[in-house]
Amino acid sequence: MNCDASDVPVIDAQRRSEPVAAVTSLIALSAITTADRRIEYCLALARDNMQPYLARRGQEFDETRWRNLAPQASFFLINDVNQPVHNVIGFLSVRDEPDTPNALHIGDIQLEEKHRNRGVGWATLVHVKDIAQSLERNELTLNVFRDNPALRLYERFGFRCIDTQFDKHKMRKSLARA
Repeated sequence: MNCDASDVPVIDAQRRSEPVAAVTSLIALSAITTADRRIEYCLALARDNMQPYLARRGQEFDETRWRNLAPQASFFLINDVNQPVHNVIGFLSVRDEPDTPNALHIGDIQLEEKHRNRGVGWATLVHVKDIAQSLERNELTLNVFRDNPALRLYERFGFRCIDTQFDKHKMRKSLARA
């Protein structure tokens, strides 16, 4: 499953009926391919953001694994539309779940540190929900370390833990049909 830019609904997060009061900036997603040179930005941000979690577990970021899994995903740069220059503040990756054909799996929501805790994660999840519904998926899934502060965001957004393996939660959110 790969989305091209024409498949991506562009949504103004502050115009949604869902709670977005915490959103301090508007975001837009722009699709990129794994052949795009900006995929290196995604790799570097994922590595930098994941390193503390992995280090606490005596592990290292596996760049080869990341590169091998990347072609299975659709990548989107997260843009702060209020920044006039260099408005990329993170990235999103999503992919199909082979074992759950009605689910869209969130592989990554990675944000630059200075853009965390400003509502960007929530706004990104709103976009993901819209992408999933446009692809006629009826649920979202993701995996998250138990000590990742984003866990609280996912729970507030309606994700529920369906399994715990080692120190990661597998979470699911059912999407209501309109």
